[in-house]
Amino acid sequence: MRYYNTKDWLTILFKITKADVLRKLWWILIVIAIYATVIAYLELSYWKLSDKSVIKNLPILHSLLGFAISLVLVFRTNTAYDRWWEGRKLWGALVNNSRNLALKLSVVLKEDQKEERAFLKRLFRRMH
Repeated sequence: MRYYNTKDWLTILFKITKADVLRKLWWILIVIAIYATVIAYLELSYWKLSDKSVIKNLPILHSLLGFAISLVLVFRTNTAYDRWWEGRKLWGALVNNSRNLALKLSVVLKEDQKEERAFLKRLFRRMH
């Protein structure tokens, strides 16, 4: 687990860790940036598209698609968080029930039943 100072968030923002996606995909990002620059240069310098061209409306299409994709991502994130929270609640219930069972068994078993107590102690240690 990494510990960091929450007040020093600016250095964390620009820090690239070993498993960072940017480190693995930097060359693909550079190729895409060069490709986009070439296309933009060709559109502005050589093709000189008219105002009635269909290609002039592409930014509107991209903004609408970006909005739709962002909504899909928000719904997926909320669903994933709901699943995680449900699992956390179930795990907490399992831990509480096993503690209650251990407490009740410690009352039910007599002091001279040392083998049974040792067995249950080992069993509950493995569960946690």
